[in-house]
Amino acid sequence: MNPLAKELNTLLEGTIIADMMSDYGKRMYFPKGIISQSAEAKQKAHRYNATIGIATERSEALHIPSVYSGFNGTLAVNEVFPYAPTAGEPALRAIWLEEMVRKNPAMKGKKTSLPVVTNGLTHAISIAFSLFLDEGDEILVPDFYWGNYNLIIDEQRKAVNIPFALFADESLNVEGLSQAIDSARGDKIALILNFPNNPTGYTPTISEAQALVKMLTAKAEEGKKLLVFSDDAYFGLFFEEDVCRQSLFALLCDAHENILAVKGDAATKEEMVWGFRVGFLTFNSAGLTEEHYEALVKKTMGAIRGNVSSCSKPAQSLLLKAMKSPSYLEEKAEGIAKIKDRYVVMKEALTSHEDDGNLSPLPFNSGYFMSFTCKGDAERLRVHLLDTYGVGTISIKGKYLRLAFSSTDIEDIRDLVDIVYKGAAEVFTE
Repeated sequence: MNPLAKELNTLLEGTIIADMMSDYGKRMYFPKGIISQSAEAKQKAHRYNATIGIATERSEALHIPSVYSGFNGTLAVNEVFPYAPTAGEPALRAIWLEEMVRKNPAMKGKKTSLPVVTNGLTHAISIAFSLFLDEGDEILVPDFYWGNYNLIIDEQRKAVNIPFALFADESLNVEGLSQAIDSARGDKIALILNFPNNPTGYTPTISEAQALVKMLTAKAEEGKKLLVFSDDAYFGLFFEEDVCRQSLFALLCDAHENILAVKGDAATKEEMVWGFRVGFLTFNSAGLTEEHYEALVKKTMGAIRGNVSSCSKPAQSLLLKAMKSPSYLEEKAEGIAKIKDRYVVMKEALTSHEDDGNLSPLPFNSGYFMSFTCKGDAERLRVHLLDTYGVGTISIKGKYLRLAFSSTDIEDIRDLVDIVYKGAAEVFTE
C-alpha cells in the first residue's frame, strides 16, 4: 500500500470512515506529484512557473480565438481554458456549501467536509460507492430507483442490491426500511435514498422525515454502522406545504457517530444546467474533525484524479459567476415556479381519470416525474403510445409507466394525460 494511503488511514483510525471504507478506499490517496507540486508553484513561483502541462502566453492560456468567441466575453481566458483543481474551484466549493446551509437550516453550526466537485451526480455516486463498497457488500435500495444505480452498484461495484418497498400504502415505508436494516448481513450497512424520488416524484412529509431520522439514529444507537447516501438530484423542487424541504443529509448531520452521511447533489437540476456536468460530494458524521474530513477529501481527490483527472473549468466558472449574481435566486425561483405550475396542472388532469382502473397514479408531490401502476404490461403500453400517438413515456419493470411533466409544455399536459389513459384502455382491454 502506498505510504500516502497508509498515512491517511492512520489519520482516520477509530472513525466511522475507517469502519466503512472499502479496500479501494483504504488504498486511495492523492499523490504528491505534478498536481500538488504545481499547486505549490502557483502560490510561490513569482518569477517563472514551468509546472503545468498547458500552453500559455503572457500568463494567459494559449487558445483558439474561434473557440473563445463562443463565450462572448462572458468569462476571462483563464476562467475557460486551464485545468480546474482536482477537487474543484475553491470559490465554487465554498459558495455551494453556503447555499447548502441556507437551504438546509439544520446544517447551521455543524461541521461538514467542503463539497468536492464531481463530473455530475452519477460520478459522485460512483466515487462514493468505490470508497465504501466492496464486492459482495449489501446496499439497501428502494424498489423505485434511478436505473443507473444498476450500472454503478451491481455492475461496477459488484455489490448486492437489497430492495425494500418505498411505500406502505401511500406513505413512506419507514418500518419496511427498518426491517431491511435488521435483516442485512452484519452491522456495516449502506443505503441510498433519493428525494424527490425518480421515478415516482415523491418526497417524505415533514413527519415522515422525522420518523426516518429517528429510526436511523436508533439503529446507530443499537450499534449498526450506517452509510446513508442522500441522492439529492432534484433537491429544491418541492410543491406541497407538508413536504420536508431539507435534505435527509442535513437532518442526519451530527446525528450519531455510527452514521456516515453522504450528500450527492449537482447543479444539473438544481441550477438547470444539465449539460454542465457539475456535481458535488459532501460528508458528515458526529465527532469528525477538520483533519478527518481533509483526509477523506484527499481520498476522494485521488479517486477523481485516477478517473477523470478534474472536472470542467468553464462549467464551474460560469456557474460560480451566475451564483454570485444579485438576481440569481430570483431567476432560479422563476424556473422552479414554472415546473410547479406543470405539476399543478398534472394533478388536475389526473382527477378526471380517477375512476379509471387501467392506470393508478403513485404518490407524487415534487421533482420532475409522476408514475402509474399499470393494469397490464407497461412496456406494451409504452410501445403502443409511441407507435400509435407519437407519445414517449418510460416503462419500468414491466409494471410502471413514468411521465415527465417537467419537459412537457404546460398547455400540453392535459392532452398528454388523456392520450396515455386512452392508450391504456386500448391495450389493457383487448
